[in-house]
Amino acid sequence: MKWKHRLSSALVVIFSAGWLLPTWLGVAVYLDFWRAEVLPQLHGTPAGNSFPFLEFARECFAWGLGWLAAVIAFWAYLGYAAVLRSRTQAAARRD
Repeated sequence: MKWKHRLSSALVVIFSAGWLLPTWLGVAVYLDFWRAEVLPQLHGTPAGNSFPFLEFARECFAWGLGWLAAVIAFWAYLGYAAVLRSRTQAAARRD
């Protein structure tokens, strides 16, 4: 039974912090765009890379921010449920 609790805790941690990976990847790709595409053009050398840096960075940001929205909604729901539960228990004790 203890391993189930640890597994569920690990899944919650991965879900809660997982949005950082696609967001970090988006930032890294955006910075690579500036290094590989923009800086060579500023120095007068044409860049020969055909990778769609900005499109991929946009997709990474979209996935990361969508994931973050799901995490915020999840924790907001759990917090709201905990507040309602404590209010219900406090009201039941008063009666």
